[in-house]
Amino acid sequence: MDKKETMIMKCPLCKGKLRKRIITHEEWWEDALYVFKDVPALVCDSCGDISFTDAVSEAMDRLIQSKEEPSEYLTNVPVFSLKRKKRILAQ
Repeated sequence: MDKKETMIMKCPLCKGKLRKRIITHEEWWEDALYVFKDVPALVCDSCGDISFTDAVSEAMDRLIQSKEEPSEYLTNVPVFSLKRKKRILAQ
């Protein structure tokens, strides 16, 4: 293990500790929602901020732009609007 690997990584937002995690990530591209499973990420223990390496970000971008067939599809995603829910928004 080199010196860089043993350093504790700090969150750029709150200075909390970043931990390596495998997550599911949602990404909007134009009007479409893409879901990525098994994504390596750095997640802050304190504020929950999520960071990716450049390689991971580029891989997700390439998959969105390619016409590669996804491993699965999600359907029936509920969408709610709070535009007319003044009672909720006033709280």
